[in-house]
Amino acid sequence: MSTVNYKKDTKGFQKIRSLINEPKTVMLATRLHKAPFAVCPMTLLQMDEQGDLWFFTSKESEHFTNIAHDNRVQILYTDEQNQTYISIYGNATHIVDKTKVDELWNPMQNNWFEGGKQDANLALLNVNMEQAYYWDSKLHKLVSFFELIEGDTADLGQKGYVNLQSY
Repeated sequence: MSTVNYKKDTKGFQKIRSLINEPKTVMLATRLHKAPFAVCPMTLLQMDEQGDLWFFTSKESEHFTNIAHDNRVQILYTDEQNQTYISIYGNATHIVDKTKVDELWNPMQNNWFEGGKQDANLALLNVNMEQAYYWDSKLHKLVSFFELIEGDTADLGQKGYVNLQSY
């Protein structure tokens, strides 16, 4: 595996963008200052051009309330098929934007919001990423401990740290 890279550059941003390539269920952690922190599954709908992450949420949810008091969040992204894992730290904001709702809406959201796009409890959650740590395996398969000891580990993939505060 390659060593951890602490540079702040566009390559790191593009790496995270390449790993987050489609809508996906992630774990969103709030109330990071208190153990245990609160965690819930959320559907990551988009990483926009500025690098912000977008979600739909309910105004009645625990994480909506938690973010109003402390907007720091941690997102855990797992793509087992491609052996890609990301831990993202950032700040969340509640957004009201009908145009963005129209852009991100899909019929699956009706399972969560009975009133559709006009549901009174529908809100957008925007996460501005500050830091990310990723693991990206090139083998796309599990490797046993013994294979690692006896075999060539030069092409197992990479991991790295990305400082995203400039985006």
